[in-house]
Amino acid sequence: MRIREVPTKARRRLKLQGVHERIDAVHHDVDRVSERATKVEGVTDRAAKDAETHVRELNRVAPQLAALEAKVEDLRQRLDTPPTADDDDLAAARTLVDAIQREHERIRVRLSAVTTYEERLRRIEDQLGLPHD
Repeated sequence: MRIREVPTKARRRLKLQGVHERIDAVHHDVDRVSERATKVEGVTDRAAKDAETHVRELNRVAPQLAALEAKVEDLRQRLDTPPTADDDDLAAARTLVDAIQREHERIRVRLSAVTTYEERLRRIEDQLGLPHD
């Protein structure tokens, strides 16, 4: 065996050992990337299923939404058109509004009387030392 060959073989072994270490590191990196890819694939699958569910729900709700939009538009057009009434209808409506206003005034007077009566009762109960309800 020659003296020059030994160091060359040792150098080759060291170089090969370094290459093997780098290969092991690459394998480790590939394994980590593979694990992450598997996790991402799971998340992607769930997201795809969620998206399909949302699309089905949207397809289910879209006709209902379109019908509601049509109804709202119809109502808007009705409100934009001023109501028409003849003089008899206007007079009847005015009479009804006046009657309602008179009834509201009578109710306010009655409530005021009830409040006054309750206040008087409270004062009498205070004088007699009775508890309030």
